[in-house]
Amino acid sequence: MRNPSRPVIPALATILALTACAEPGTVPTPAAAEAPAPACLTSDLEATVTLRTATDTSLERTALVTLINVAGQDCTVDGWMTVTLATAGRRVLPVPTTKLDEPAPAHEFVVRPHQAAYAGLRWTSCARTEEDCHAGGTLRYDMGQSKDGPAAVLADFPTSRRNGITMNELRIGSLQQFSDRALDW
Repeated sequence: MRNPSRPVIPALATILALTACAEPGTVPTPAAAEAPAPACLTSDLEATVTLRTATDTSLERTALVTLINVAGQDCTVDGWMTVTLATAGRRVLPVPTTKLDEPAPAHEFVVRPHQAAYAGLRWTSCARTEEDCHAGGTLRYDMGQSKDGPAAVLADFPTSRRNGITMNELRIGSLQQFSDRALDW
């Protein structure tokens, strides 16, 4: 019986020997890496804060912040946004605020034009008569540390809440790529 691979072995050996003796050619250069997208500026994003329906008589309120990229280019977010409660006269109220690694640790990601990044908000509502209670009519946002960014659009806030958002503390979750994860904490 004849082995069909027998004539192939000398041919492969010859090809390998010739390849090893060949003059080195030019090595193709890798394609230039794309420049990383710049950080999203506050002016690149429009915010809507959507109040979630309270499930019980608790004073804890939950809202989803949706940040739509309205710039004509990709930009990146990493970490947290700044959110502040302000009066109709633009006075920022001194609500104690904590930025949390919730629902997951912060990480950088790209937000493409007309796409969104999300963050969860939780706060404890209070009676205006309480000493540490702050009442305002707008929520302002900023991608840096400014406390006087533009006003976010408020969605699903009861009419009475639009002019009287009360809180004595605010917790801000890390920015997320998907809305269904932003409130998982």
